[in-house]
Amino acid sequence: MLFPISSIIVLVVGSVVASAASNKTAVNGTESCGVITKQLLEFYGNNSNTAQPFLFKPSLAHDCLQSSAIDNQLAASYVTEIKKYIQFQSTLAYLKNPPVDYYYPAVDILGGLDAIGSKAAAGGYKSQYAFDLALNTLVNSAHDGHFSLDTCTGGTIRFKRGRSPLGFVSVSKDGVALPEIFLYNDMLISKNVGIQSVAKINGQNATAVLQNFALFARSDLDSSYNDLFTNYGFAPVTETFDGSFSVPGVYQYPGDHTNITYSNGTTVSFENFATTSAKAWSSKIVDGNSFFKANCIFDKAATTSNTTSSPTSTASLTPATGTTAPTLLGYPYKPIVKDPSNQIAGYFMNGTGYADTAILRVATFENATADETLAPKTFQNTTRDFFAAARAANKTRIIIDVSGNPGGNTILPNDIFKRLFPGIEPYGGSRLRGNDAANIFGATLAAIPDSSLAITSSDNAALQAAKAQVIVSAWDYRSALTADLQNFTGWTSGQRPYFPSVKNNNDTFLAISRPPVNSSFYDITTDSVIPYGTATPPENPQPFLPQNVVLLTDGICASACSIFAEFLTRQAGTKTIVVGGRPQKGPMQAIGGVKGSQAFVYASLQQSSTTVLDPLLSQFIPQALLPSINSTLPGLIDLPLGDPSPAGLKNYGINLRDTIPLGDTQGIPLQFVFEPADCRIFYTPETVFNPSALWEQAHDIAWKGGKCAWGGISSNISSSSNPRPVSPTTNGAVKMTGGFSMMVVALAVAVLI
Repeated sequence: MLFPISSIIVLVVGSVVASAASNKTAVNGTESCGVITKQLLEFYGNNSNTAQPFLFKPSLAHDCLQSSAIDNQLAASYVTEIKKYIQFQSTLAYLKNPPVDYYYPAVDILGGLDAIGSKAAAGGYKSQYAFDLALNTLVNSAHDGHFSLDTCTGGTIRFKRGRSPLGFVSVSKDGVALPEIFLYNDMLISKNVGIQSVAKINGQNATAVLQNFALFARSDLDSSYNDLFTNYGFAPVTETFDGSFSVPGVYQYPGDHTNITYSNGTTVSFENFATTSAKAWSSKIVDGNSFFKANCIFDKAATTSNTTSSPTSTASLTPATGTTAPTLLGYPYKPIVKDPSNQIAGYFMNGTGYADTAILRVATFENATADETLAPKTFQNTTRDFFAAARAANKTRIIIDVSGNPGGNTILPNDIFKRLFPGIEPYGGSRLRGNDAANIFGATLAAIPDSSLAITSSDNAALQAAKAQVIVSAWDYRSALTADLQNFTGWTSGQRPYFPSVKNNNDTFLAISRPPVNSSFYDITTDSVIPYGTATPPENPQPFLPQNVVLLTDGICASACSIFAEFLTRQAGTKTIVVGGRPQKGPMQAIGGVKGSQAFVYASLQQSSTTVLDPLLSQFIPQALLPSINSTLPGLIDLPLGDPSPAGLKNYGINLRDTIPLGDTQGIPLQFVFEPADCRIFYTPETVFNPSALWEQAHDIAWKGGKCAWGGISSNISSSSNPRPVSPTTNGAVKMTGGFSMMVVALAVAVLI
């Protein structure tokens, strides 16, 4: 048998999708897309609607998507080309053969891609939407927030439940008892007086519906469940409170109505909507064929004429402070200091018994809408000023709230950790996957003499750019240090090669590496973001003792946030409190998002190919590697579907680096390690709306003996004290077994009903 069971499941999903698509008779047939165009033009023909989103029936949207034409040969070629990028996904071997206690089933990503590509080559897909759904189901089965596609049918239509949209919350009466599901507005209006919980959604058990829906998410089981619900933790970054169940993606068709049955038997129906805009929808679309051409066949001239500059910021480098500082959206009072890009803010707790405690709210390590050069500096300045204010106010305890933090700049965790614990060097070990293309990159860059890389005033712009690309390359052995902070001696040469061809779990990897803190190239490799205590020794004393630092999270902590959390828990020994998750007793991870340490977009991989083929550098490509260049390097051939431009390729991503923790001896990426928080609680009627109430509950647990639903701050079970943390199968957390595979199939079928 060529593929393991997991990849057979992927084939089943693809078959179900294609079969359902070909057998379903759409209302208006292939003209559904034309009906949408007609309605949209009529809607925007009224000038009063110019700034409004166009809403229409989800069933009409779904019929249009299913009627989309497909060129199966282009689809097969698309798979061939994306595989050249996906070969850099660091977790492929561990997805195919995960540890026995990993909470998701195995999935063979490359095998699944081969199967989808073969089916397309045989003309097996009846619509582009069916093909795209199969690909997204496969990639999402990795449950990795860095691993994503931007398939061409996914960019024009969105769904939402209700016009507002309809929000849900999961609430426990006291934070310890198992929670129930409620409508957000019911809970908000009633304040938990006489309120009815939600028993069923569309006639099925509400909890089961939500857990099945969450299986399409790209994080662990509990954080994916939390992501479904209305959450003020999202607001500082997204400026919305909406959970993912309220606004389903295009590959999670919700139907025209969401029927809610309360615990008293009453059923209420809410209308669902599809939405698009005049900018997203081409007026040339009249049927499924023109929908395919408009969205999947790249029009380079049109894209060039519509290109806009990157967002810029006029914000000052100085953080807003004191009573003039605007509060974060969803937060109850004004911060002591706040980053102008809403990345980070500092508060002092109010109320009797809390006067010694500071709150550092880290919403994100990178606001994507802010100036990419300015935002890291304002983050650093805000952190600096808040710790100074906390020292001046004699604050001795701190709660660091990273709820909803999606990650961002991977250098900033080093900065904030070093300010908290100046005597501890953050570890930050990571590892890349070895493959033929990586070997071409690394061997070529290694052949360039060190003396040729120094950027001088006599270099022209092209030469300066070429040198800079080498210096910042993940495959240049000079851009990283060994695990014990020594220089690598070469790509494959010397006592400390960067690519010693390490074998682990039947795959090949580069050596574990760390950021080059002692390198003259450091400021270049980190985009001039120099962490505190790197260029010069730390100038301020440690502001808090480890036992007076608590990390608070909802499990939605990913990427750079996971790096920061690992520094705190594994190196400083701080404790963690996590809130929410599935309605069951047992442990929950504080870090439920992707634990990989570097996201990498396809555009950057294409740039890596361009760099080694630059006429100034291609002379260094080893002769033996020349024959494999065209068949191996990503980006030499444009993606045949969707936007293959650098701007378009920024919407695709892989996880480039595994995080390998300090003291690890097995080489297992943290992505596959279950690390329970010290204490787990659930949201209450107060804390689900009010972050300050949650801070008070966390404070009482950490320093006043408050109760947890699982674990406790004084518990012997600690994410910081277990080198191979507690398995979810032995502490009450439900592990997904083979039954999950059928849920994936059910999910694929459900989107077509």
